[in-house]
Amino acid sequence: MFNISKKRQINRLVSLLATGKKYKTVADLEMGMSLSRRSVFYWLKQLNITLQHLKLDNVQRLTSGGYFLTQATLDELSHYEQAAAEPVVNAMARRQLIIWYLVQEEPHLSLVHLAERLKVSKNTIIKDFKRLPPMLPTNTVIINTSHGKALRGLEKGKRRWVYQQLVQRNQAIIHQVQQLPHLEDIRRQLHDLQTTTGNVYSEDAVQTLIWYIGWLVQRLAAGKRVVAETKLTLIDPLDQWCDAVLTTYAVSTLTEVRGLRELLLAGQLQHVNEQTSFDQHLLVITRKVVRRFCSVSGIDVLTDSFLKALVTHLHAAYFRIKYHVPYHYIDLTQTKVTYQHLMSLTQFSLRPFEQFLKMAIPSDELALITVYFGGEIRRLSPDWLASAKHPDVWLVCTSGIGTSQLLYQQLATRYPSIVFSQPMSLEDFYRHDLIDERPKLILSTAKLPETIAVPTLWVQAIPSSNDFQRLNQAFYRVGLLDDSGGAQLVQAVLDIITDYARVDDFTGLTGSLRDYFQQTPVTQRVGERRSLAALISEDHIQVLAGVSDWTVAVHQALRPLEIAGIVDPDYANHIIEATQTNGPYMVLKEGIMLAHSKPTDGVNELGMSVLVLKTPVVLSAHGQQRSLRVIFGLAPTDRQTHVQALSQLLALLQNEELYQRLILADNHDEVHHVLVEATALIS
Repeated sequence: MFNISKKRQINRLVSLLATGKKYKTVADLEMGMSLSRRSVFYWLKQLNITLQHLKLDNVQRLTSGGYFLTQATLDELSHYEQAAAEPVVNAMARRQLIIWYLVQEEPHLSLVHLAERLKVSKNTIIKDFKRLPPMLPTNTVIINTSHGKALRGLEKGKRRWVYQQLVQRNQAIIHQVQQLPHLEDIRRQLHDLQTTTGNVYSEDAVQTLIWYIGWLVQRLAAGKRVVAETKLTLIDPLDQWCDAVLTTYAVSTLTEVRGLRELLLAGQLQHVNEQTSFDQHLLVITRKVVRRFCSVSGIDVLTDSFLKALVTHLHAAYFRIKYHVPYHYIDLTQTKVTYQHLMSLTQFSLRPFEQFLKMAIPSDELALITVYFGGEIRRLSPDWLASAKHPDVWLVCTSGIGTSQLLYQQLATRYPSIVFSQPMSLEDFYRHDLIDERPKLILSTAKLPETIAVPTLWVQAIPSSNDFQRLNQAFYRVGLLDDSGGAQLVQAVLDIITDYARVDDFTGLTGSLRDYFQQTPVTQRVGERRSLAALISEDHIQVLAGVSDWTVAVHQALRPLEIAGIVDPDYANHIIEATQTNGPYMVLKEGIMLAHSKPTDGVNELGMSVLVLKTPVVLSAHGQQRSLRVIFGLAPTDRQTHVQALSQLLALLQNEELYQRLILADNHDEVHHVLVEATALIS
């Protein structure tokens, strides 16, 4: 590191600019210094002041946004003493390190000691401690002792905090554990466990477990235990493996075996042993979930490949929820907003899984499963199938099926003009022939060999703002995005804004400006989504005294759509045949049927209708009977544009007052008012 100032951030910044590639973007500097964009600009100004005092040239800036040092400055810097680079952390990482020291129960954690250790002022440490309480492990508090600060609370909470930091790839904490002993031995033992059980972890899960177990056995060897029990009752190979590992490196008790077992069960999987009774039962539950999704969404995703993948994801989700192992990423907050309509359909569909679990599904887990359904919907769409044979970008994801789908869906939504492959594991990736298939770019959550002939870029499983900036640059370099016209205008506006104002959500601002200047296809597609009240116009509403048979009721419900040319006359027959073959799976709630079939069965344009029967009719099919009072007819043109309307329909059915008003409606106006109110429930 070049030492030109007493301020280490200045030394760090000038060292970054002086090494590696000549031109550095703001995103490069943000990532290299672990600072916000605003802080980077502040330290650039401070560096220029320092360079001026040294009578050296200022940091130069290209019009395209690259920063660099002149050759004259680089030559002069070579005369300054260099020191080994010290880790530079931002405020959040520094506070997490303080918690780490407290969890480790290190002695003499005084304010002065921490300030010296973290190379900040004592006042900064005092401010850090004021911010720590919400970040602490559950059921713990900081206390004062004669030797400094200490953390009092349950050992289990402290361990879960460490595990969560490793799951979220907190680099400051990983740096503390990756040099521990026994890690390679634990890796081999974990491989043996997967062979024995038939459950194969994702690459990320394997690495997380190796780090955590290495840290755990060292902690146990130091005498930090939950409960000192001696009598063991081992019930299966997983218990036996935990006992063997703990005995080898530390000490084994029943409590410690069960604690480690919980985290092993909660690990993300790439493959499950389908022969176990648990997974066979889970497959039955999963099939019910998918059928409910098909019935409420009007989208057929019931395929063997999707069932197998969803079972794999729900296996780990079941144990994460059961054992309160949180799966939380801040980035999922935006996911919940983006997929709010699909999320309500997914939540309805997961009722059998919740009953099996005997617990409610946390919102982060629900968001992840929702995106997983969203990824499958897009994967099965005709336009994706037509283009996916030759994807522009390959995704290599090591984070498990659910998170892989989240990465895929974020990229596919943000960059609609780019064709991405479905996420593949490292094993799948190495089976492909890069010469014959030759994608333009490879995105990977794992480090790939530098000898690969195709440009590669490392990204996080859930990309950060920095990641998206790096992605934009990479896509421009390989010609997947046009860096002219609107894109240049966006960059120019961003340069002006960031010179005079603070930007908290740089990625969001960039996306909004791009949409405004370039009128992206994303905006157009969102506009196509129509509400329940808009799709079911008044001439598509019928209220009848009764009909002779449920098949007649289906034909009658679809009649307004036939008259309008929205569906062909044979469309209703496809619905009847599917019901006779598979049973009354289109009945969403007692008395309510969503009658629908595939777009290829005679749908000409998007539409919906509703038929209310004052006298119920009995649907009898496949050995089952259901009473019908209301039939909604759905004519889907694709797998996405009607999702908003169906989420509003689901909200209607879950609102007992609106539901009762609907089934008891006497005329068109009453039905229409119910639909309008349902539309207002979810806008």
